[in-house]
Amino acid sequence: MSETMIPYLLFVLPGVLMLFLLTRLVKILRQRRVLKYVDPMWAMDLMGRVRQLKVRGMEEDAVLLVQDEIGMDEDTARSWVRCV
Repeated sequence: MSETMIPYLLFVLPGVLMLFLLTRLVKILRQRRVLKYVDPMWAMDLMGRVRQLKVRGMEEDAVLLVQDEIGMDEDTARSWVRCV
C-alpha cells in the first residue's frame, strides 16, 4: 500500500506547496496595492472599527485588524492603533 501512495505524494505535496506560495504572493500583492492607494471612505471605516475595538478593550484585535487590512508590521500597527 505504501508503494501506491508514493506517486500520489509526489504530485500532492508540490501542489500543496505551490498553492501555499500562491496564496502568500496574492496576500503580499494585495497589501502593496492597498498601501499605494487608500480610499478615504475605507480608511474612515477602518478607523471606526479600530476605535470600537479599543473601546471594548480589545487593542490586540485592533492591531491584528490593521495588520491584515493594511499590511503593516506589528510595531507600526501597534503605534498606529495607539494614535487612533
